[in-house]
Amino acid sequence: MWPEPVERIASFLRESEAVAQLEELPDGVRSAPGPAARAEAFDCDGHTIVALFPDDRDVDRARLARRAGCSELRRSQDRPFPYQGTRVLVDRSLLPLRRIWLPAGSPRHVVGLGPRQLLRLTRAETGVFVIDD
Repeated sequence: MWPEPVERIASFLRESEAVAQLEELPDGVRSAPGPAARAEAFDCDGHTIVALFPDDRDVDRARLARRAGCSELRRSQDRPFPYQGTRVLVDRSLLPLRRIWLPAGSPRHVVGLGPRQLLRLTRAETGVFVIDD
């Protein structure tokens, strides 16, 4: 049995008939078993958006605001996967990956999804909004 916040995600995945992998990280391990994405929430003119992008990159807020059509973009309280009730934007750099790992309800749990599953489950849009290397 998963901890309650993780079980909510597991139930969502089951009900959605998602092809996903939910894992508990071993003690002392702080990183996902593969390419990880970070999810940051923003207030976009009074509406919440969640931006998903590679964990080792940062958001270019001006690009994100343009892509989301915001006149004002401010950081807000993060939302848990699957980001229900928010508009989700996925950076296109994540799309070629076989599996993307996201936090899943606790610091020790992660969920791995293929990009198509991620887009379907979150009803996400795509764009380019990370800071160039």
